[in-house]
Amino acid sequence: MTNQPTDTSPPVAEDPFEGAKPYVAKHDVPQKSDDLIRKRRRKKTKNKKLRVAVIVLVVLLVLAGLGTAFALNLLNTGKQSVQGAMQGAQVEAPEEAVSYDEGKTVKHNGHTYALNENMVSIVVIGYDRDAPANEGEKPGQADAVMVLALDTQSGEVTAIGIPRDSMVDVSEFVGDAFIGQETMQLCLAFSYGDGKETSSENTLTAVSRILYNMPMSYYIALNESGIAPLNDSIGGVALTALQTVPGTNVIEGQDTVLFGYNAYRYVQWRDISILNSSLDRQARQVQYIKAFTAQALEQAEGNLGVFVDLFALASEYSITNLGASEFSYLISKVLENKITGLNVVTLPGELVQGEKFAEFYLDKNGIYQTVLDVYYQQVD
Repeated sequence: MTNQPTDTSPPVAEDPFEGAKPYVAKHDVPQKSDDLIRKRRRKKTKNKKLRVAVIVLVVLLVLAGLGTAFALNLLNTGKQSVQGAMQGAQVEAPEEAVSYDEGKTVKHNGHTYALNENMVSIVVIGYDRDAPANEGEKPGQADAVMVLALDTQSGEVTAIGIPRDSMVDVSEFVGDAFIGQETMQLCLAFSYGDGKETSSENTLTAVSRILYNMPMSYYIALNESGIAPLNDSIGGVALTALQTVPGTNVIEGQDTVLFGYNAYRYVQWRDISILNSSLDRQARQVQYIKAFTAQALEQAEGNLGVFVDLFALASEYSITNLGASEFSYLISKVLENKITGLNVVTLPGELVQGEKFAEFYLDKNGIYQTVLDVYYQQVD
């Protein structure tokens, strides 16, 4: 890995949106700027666009019941890859639990649980840059971390919210050299790496440690410039505001439909003068993701290309190891089971003022119960 951060502690908290420019739809950008953007991105997005075109074709054919041999082969490849994602890792358990078969069977609090091997996990990371870091630039931090745990048999998806200030062992690197682990905020795991793949992988590893070594197979790291375009692509997101957000017309307790800059600020702003501001923001983020997903799933009932289009758009603003075949398989399972929304849980714990910064100490018993509820099935 590269680009070791010069300071392993979080920088002084600031409002990154002070004086920020409102989101402007692409068709409103002056032609000169638009041309420059296209020239800059043309080379790096060429292969992505080809891959996305394949995904669009495959998913639409398969979900419409018109699968070709090529489409079915791609889908089967994705199925095999996803099914193997839970293999090869020994899931941990707390001292009071009795674990068998490398964690596949557990006795805890008088009950026996069996690992649901149909589960696959995707770590979704929202990081605080508007584009991936170039060489020599700071990679940024993960301001939002969420696990999407998907049951490939039922199609159900559970979103596990993990507070950014959660104290966890994070792997540290100097260049590509591993120099050890240190307990620090989860958000800093992203800062050890290149701001792209290695930063995402380090965050994924830290999340796995939090969830008792549960395999985290995939990641999607979205930069903040993708929030508004994704939001607007589904016609805005309707919700009841949990907080009044400065610089917007979003008022606490009022129903609103978020567009553009308002959506961007709703999921990113926090009042840094308040200790639990990161938890307030996480509550808004969880609410927003739940509303966004429900709306997209509703639209997908009449238009199976909705999620394909979202994946294509997200690829312009994200880094991911989720391939075409895996995506095709996962989205097909969700849609064929007519899933209408996410199950949502946030890991419990206590937020305290550390020596310099906020620190969130996770409730280990609560975490393990979440692991059992999401990834296991009670068999007695």
